[in-house]
Amino acid sequence: MNNPRGNPPPPDEPRKGSSPLIWILVLIALIAFAWYFYNRNAGTEPINDLTPPAATSDAMTPAPSSPVEGASKPAKEKARAPKKVARAQPRDRDATLLNQLAPSYPPEAFRAREEGTVVVRAQVDELGNASDVEIVRRSGSRTLDRAAMNEVRTSKFNPAIRNGKTVASSVQVPIEYKLDEQ
Repeated sequence: MNNPRGNPPPPDEPRKGSSPLIWILVLIALIAFAWYFYNRNAGTEPINDLTPPAATSDAMTPAPSSPVEGASKPAKEKARAPKKVARAQPRDRDATLLNQLAPSYPPEAFRAREEGTVVVRAQVDELGNASDVEIVRRSGSRTLDRAAMNEVRTSKFNPAIRNGKTVASSVQVPIEYKLDEQ
């Protein structure tokens, strides 16, 4: 007997297999577990310094100026042993912009033919992100001042380094808005 109304089949008929939705959910769960275990240790190695490792290859060590036939064995081993190089700490530096700013001209200021230079001060954290952005010198246009603050707020910086470690610091960024006369 056909069931035109969509009622459930009578209990004496066997069920067809499991739903494809269940198999899809199981597959997604397996992929998520694999992704988790694959990436759980990624990025946990600390970066100790910014200097490249010292070269210890025999091809990099200079050859002796005059070979000595009767050189003692410890002297030869000492010459071949990799030399311990003291790691140089990165120089102290102030925070700087990672890329030169190419600010977009606000359309309202462009239509009003406004120009000027804005000096913005920002606090730069250890990761190079700007916060606490404020205007040090205004341009004379509120629109240009707001645009300059937004540009600095979204910019990325090289953080300041003191005693070999990145530290938070303050930086002043001048932004010039000039119309090209063509």
